[in-house]
Amino acid sequence: MTQAAEVRLTQFSPRAGCASKFTPAYLEQVLAGFAPADVDGFASGIESHDDAGYFAFGGGLLLQSVDFFTPIVDDPRRFGEIAAANALSDIYAMGGRPLTALNLVAFPCELSPDVLREILAGGRAKLDEAGVRLLGGHSVQDDVPKYGVAVTGFVESEMIVRNRGARPGDALVLTKPLGLGILATALKRGLVAEADMEEAVATAARLNRGACEAMRAAGPSAATDVTGYGLLGHMAEMLLDAGLGAVVRRAALPVWEGVPELAAAGCYAAGLAANREHREADVVADGVESNNLLPLYDPQTSGGLLLAVTGERLGTLMSELEARSERGTVVGEVTDRAELRVTP
Repeated sequence: MTQAAEVRLTQFSPRAGCASKFTPAYLEQVLAGFAPADVDGFASGIESHDDAGYFAFGGGLLLQSVDFFTPIVDDPRRFGEIAAANALSDIYAMGGRPLTALNLVAFPCELSPDVLREILAGGRAKLDEAGVRLLGGHSVQDDVPKYGVAVTGFVESEMIVRNRGARPGDALVLTKPLGLGILATALKRGLVAEADMEEAVATAARLNRGACEAMRAAGPSAATDVTGYGLLGHMAEMLLDAGLGAVVRRAALPVWEGVPELAAAGCYAAGLAANREHREADVVADGVESNNLLPLYDPQTSGGLLLAVTGERLGTLMSELEARSERGTVVGEVTDRAELRVTP
């Protein structure tokens, strides 16, 4: 067996205490006042909470986004696949088509180059699947492996989908189950084997391209992808910042098997606790126990799209998703009351 197959990538963790600083509240404080919208011709600034930045170009909008992170699985190739799929997701969430990419690599010198080659091969496979041209990248030596991609895409001006625009009465549709972050924490703690979470890992490696195509065909009111801030965090950016809210049905939410039990036993990362602390004042648990809310705060890696769609277009969206073998679950609806109410 090669070192690429034997290495426990998830054992390379950031120093204790460092990750906990980068909470949503911390980042909001750091970024406050930077790059206001519509300065120097920019159509989107970082304060808008859009999934990707966009700029008027070539009769449409040029999209740009970047993401990279430490391993959440031990299989190097699978890690590369998930990281690339995750980076591409921001472009898909805005209805765009990714065009070019640049690799971002941080890697420990004590690990075999075969491991890094497998990571890059996994990322390249997903970029190829997406029809994206890899133009190069940048690497640094680091004690903790990190990999991701900077992506440039394009969307026609009339087809862009932002995370604003939802209306009261819109259905909320989620395209991937929740709980990958909790499973990844369980893997790091030796509570589950990677084989036990294969379906969740394979789903994380799945591109959101099909969901994007279905979204474009149906014409949603708004959309975002569910990633580091968890379902409720990204839902808050979509709705609360626009003066809206939602009713979310806990029983309707797709959650990976074993996740509720692991979360109730305290098996979750600091990021989940930070997400909960940041947003719990906006959440009303209407007959739902606090432990059952934990998966809704769980940071997701390469999570699904969260779509707000009118009742008239819901059937079209669900049909378009099904035609592409994509999962779509109605998990709630948009309200005109600025709170996120979770019911049984």
